[in-house]
Amino acid sequence: MLVVHLDLVVSDRPDVPQRVMATCCRRQGTIVALTFTRRGDGTALLKLTVEVEQRLRRGLIDRIAALVDVREVVRDRAALESVG
Repeated sequence: MLVVHLDLVVSDRPDVPQRVMATCCRRQGTIVALTFTRRGDGTALLKLTVEVEQRLRRGLIDRIAALVDVREVVRDRAALESVG
């Protein structure tokens, strides 16, 4: 299992975290952690940690990046970890 850490700049809207979570679930990702920090300029920083199979990683990131309220993927870090 692969653990993916994403830092996203998103629109500061209350439904954005739910949309990202729903996308993760549809792409067979398990959300491990999520934080949503408002920046005060109409955007927010959403930090996301997801467990996903390595073969599904790129598709998951592409789908999240394609969401209308996701303005930028600031950082994408992945680590191979043994998740039991």
